[in-house]
Amino acid sequence: MTILSPEIEVQEQVREIVALLMKRPITEDIAMLIETYEGFEDLDIVDGNWVLDEQEDDFMGGEEHGWLEFKLLLLLGLPVKQNNWGRLYPGDTIFVLDGTPGDIKIKRRPDIAFMQKQRVKRTKGYIFAAPDIAIEIISPNERPPKIRKKLNEYLTHGVKQVWHVYPTLEKIEIHLPDGTVTTYMKQDVIVVGDLMPGFVLEVAKVFEQDMVDE
Repeated sequence: MTILSPEIEVQEQVREIVALLMKRPITEDIAMLIETYEGFEDLDIVDGNWVLDEQEDDFMGGEEHGWLEFKLLLLLGLPVKQNNWGRLYPGDTIFVLDGTPGDIKIKRRPDIAFMQKQRVKRTKGYIFAAPDIAIEIISPNERPPKIRKKLNEYLTHGVKQVWHVYPTLEKIEIHLPDGTVTTYMKQDVIVVGDLMPGFVLEVAKVFEQDMVDE
């Protein structure tokens, strides 16, 4: 039995990670294995290559971001469940927008995603389809080119509505595939439409001050 020193074990692990990152095409098995390594959980795939999503920083894991995500999950999740409209997914769910299990081209993880029930396919792995709604909570340091690129990826690959939630400005923008953009402020209500028939979301409830802030 050979016992390796901690330094050699680290070197071996680094070699394993590098070898995996170099493999092409990127398969589902490789991508899921990469995510098991600490520090590599948040890598995305764009154009068949690994990229570090610049969102994944202190803001992404911050209190405000986490609380907004939780509130949106509650506000949307309860009616989705009660009306059997489909499934709502939190930010650790991976959608492959372009590719197959044997060759992933683009994978993303929206902060919140909704998929209609007729499109839901149960799986232990990634979801190889675009969600119907992708919601992104925009961090203060996100750059417009990065935001636009991800937006175009979503809309190009079949997402019907992309919501951009701006905590500082307390507004929500909804982008549609035809280029239409509608901005909703705190006094407005969002009519989701055919994806969630009859449901309206009061924007004020997303940004309302909570008791802990008083």
